[in-house]
Amino acid sequence: MKKNTSSSAGTIQQIIPHQSRSILSEVEQKAQRILNHNLVLVKHHGKTYCRTVPSKQYYTHQWNWDSATVAMGLVHFHPQAAYDELRALISGQWENGLIAHITYNPDEELYYPQADKWRTQQFWQNGVPTSGITQPPVFAIGVEYVYDHSPDKQAAEAFLEEMLPAIIRFHEHLKTYRDPEDKGLMTIIHSWESGTDNSPRWDSVYAHVDLDKIPQSVKEDVNLHRVDDQIGEVSHRPTRENYYRFMGLIDMYAKWDWDYHKIVARSPFAVKDILFSSIWARANESLARLLKKVGRYEEAALYKEWAKQTKQAIAGTWDAEKKQYTDIDVSQGRKEKIAEPTIATFVPLWAEAVTDTQLPKLIENLTDPKTFWTPYPIPSTAINSPKFEIARYWRGPTWPITNMFIIEGLLRYKDRHPKAEQLAEQLIDSTLEMMIQNDFYEYYDPTHGKGEKFNQKEIKEPTLHFGFADFSWSAAIFISLYERYRKH
Repeated sequence: MKKNTSSSAGTIQQIIPHQSRSILSEVEQKAQRILNHNLVLVKHHGKTYCRTVPSKQYYTHQWNWDSATVAMGLVHFHPQAAYDELRALISGQWENGLIAHITYNPDEELYYPQADKWRTQQFWQNGVPTSGITQPPVFAIGVEYVYDHSPDKQAAEAFLEEMLPAIIRFHEHLKTYRDPEDKGLMTIIHSWESGTDNSPRWDSVYAHVDLDKIPQSVKEDVNLHRVDDQIGEVSHRPTRENYYRFMGLIDMYAKWDWDYHKIVARSPFAVKDILFSSIWARANESLARLLKKVGRYEEAALYKEWAKQTKQAIAGTWDAEKKQYTDIDVSQGRKEKIAEPTIATFVPLWAEAVTDTQLPKLIENLTDPKTFWTPYPIPSTAINSPKFEIARYWRGPTWPITNMFIIEGLLRYKDRHPKAEQLAEQLIDSTLEMMIQNDFYEYYDPTHGKGEKFNQKEIKEPTLHFGFADFSWSAAIFISLYERYRKH
């Protein structure tokens, strides 16, 4: 299969000539089988929950933003499964509104850290074990998507009424604890909350987490029980020192009894995350629209205002010289910009937070073949960055999830930039082709096997896909993109 490298907006039919429809249909069916395969039925206190795990190779629990995205794929062939997926996601929602980043399945011990490592038992609801942190709030967006694409509108309306209280509690939780200044930008307290766990964005912040001050018991636990670097390729995974820091933060927060006011104020890791904030703005738009659908207009106005506030705050983080948006390190009283060139800088497109002045410069950065417009865009770190690593988790590879965010973002600007729609079309095609060629993996080589060119290292037999196989959100994103943009 030959890659279309023309500058004009390609179609999947050009990329895959002759048998395009049958190929796409076959791949979609395979994606559906993966989602069915990754479904796990879990019983808690007499209730049965249907959860889709990311991959049975390692990620054997339910992840927050994974499941919100998985539901977007499920609704196209099994709407009831989409409803059940999101119901399961909120089954362990804390009394304070937190939807944790992991909802644990009992008797599954493969993934590290296990549920007991978080020491959150006092907060578990309905006997459902969870972690103590969250992830980018895709939940409201997923609910809106499932509602809009459900063939049975009566069932969809009942589902929406069931979901709205959980969404509102989650958003109120985030506003209270993660934006105590009421300025619009969200504070994360662990890199795992960003979704981009191992990104170069966090290097300078993790430097505040002194390895010498992490308890020896935490380090020994990592040494004894961490397995991702044994099951997966060690060169693709976060380093041992980073895992000490990851778990050191968890130990610290547990000792503070998961008091988020204290954590945000005192933690050595507290960052105003541009990616999280962009999704937060987009999620509040979704919540406002969902409330309007049920006639709750006054409440809808509040969340629309929250979205507007965040958009303005995001625009204020723009670095004109670097042509990117910046995270802000606010840990322990700091206020320092983080300007690492990563995928996060393009997610404000999805929030429609990019101003008309910033837009052409951001598009210029996106389409530069020396930074982000690679043979298989969009790399999670710019390929000319000294921190780019072709295969390491969130430090280089292309991820379907962030591609989806950028596609949707570009389409919001199709009437404001002459290239926006064309770039979205090209990105849809390259994302689909990437998965057709390389199967449904966690993430992919953005250079199409040309790592020796970008990394200045010889790669004799390049691997084009990385991470774990039969990955749920890659399959779900394929289904969603195909059904909406390429099926007809």
